[in-house]
Amino acid sequence: MTSSIATQDLIAQAKAIVIDEQSPSVSLLQRRLHIGFGPAEGLMAALEAFEVVTPQYDGLRRLTLHYETPETAKRAAYVRKVFETIRFFWEMWEEGSLGDTRAIEFHKPAKLSNTSIRDLVLGDFYKQRGLSLYEAGAELAKWLELKDAAPALDAAMEADLAILCANAARPFHAVSDAETIIRRSFIRLVRYLQQTRLASEGAHSRCFEYYLAAEQVPTGYGKNGGKHPEHVVPCAFLRDRCIARLAQGASVEEVAQEIRPFLVIVMINEAECTYLDNGPACGGLGLKDTMPANWDFEMGDIFARLNIAGIAFDPPAMTPAAACDV
Repeated sequence: MTSSIATQDLIAQAKAIVIDEQSPSVSLLQRRLHIGFGPAEGLMAALEAFEVVTPQYDGLRRLTLHYETPETAKRAAYVRKVFETIRFFWEMWEEGSLGDTRAIEFHKPAKLSNTSIRDLVLGDFYKQRGLSLYEAGAELAKWLELKDAAPALDAAMEADLAILCANAARPFHAVSDAETIIRRSFIRLVRYLQQTRLASEGAHSRCFEYYLAAEQVPTGYGKNGGKHPEHVVPCAFLRDRCIARLAQGASVEEVAQEIRPFLVIVMINEAECTYLDNGPACGGLGLKDTMPANWDFEMGDIFARLNIAGIAFDPPAMTPAAACDV
């Protein structure tokens, strides 16, 4: 009984410390409670179980929404955007790509032009100076401060950036294999959705088009012709599924692999598109952003919307699921 009370008291102290300091740090608990790493990590796990702190993402925990102040949330979102920007361009460097400017827009940590951020990080930091991930992050933050585009990083923000970079750091490795680039593109897409989820921001459903080039998406063709690229499972529906799975604790890599078979396009005509999108009051099916009732990800036919609409089509020669089985 005494041991249980002592444990509860320690958890209460740990909770008060991380909330007061707005820092869910194991080292902070070690210093303030004069305990070792193991006990401090155990207390942090208890705080996670009590939903005081989040699970670790890229090596970092945060306070949950109930305990995190708006200012702390703003600072965390800024550090995350600095990190995601430099990670995005590191991968573009490896793949010999410039990166879609619309994807750059999602990550950039300040209101500067997408091309200026690209020229700075990809062109100067990486290609010209060969900086490491962390060095690029520190330089970007310093440059933004000098431009009066963002606040200076304080010690806690610098520490968080260092953890994020250390967790993701790897030697430069040129990538040219098409399949590898597609897998990485799906992971980048889901990272963006994770970024918006952690920041409690809305995610744009068009993100699928910005992270995945048209040639990376299996495409079929309607037998009535047409130039409208219809995602057979709506992007908004896939976006919500991804965010829900991430909230359940699935990893970015797991979610990226799970959704790939569902990202398929069929080219249809405008009349067919209108019939799918318009609500019943306007003579349509009302399936613009959703799948038919009772459809599920485990057993559902990805072409269910087109079939219900009576749209004749030739499916892609090879869907992602089939490609993975080869």
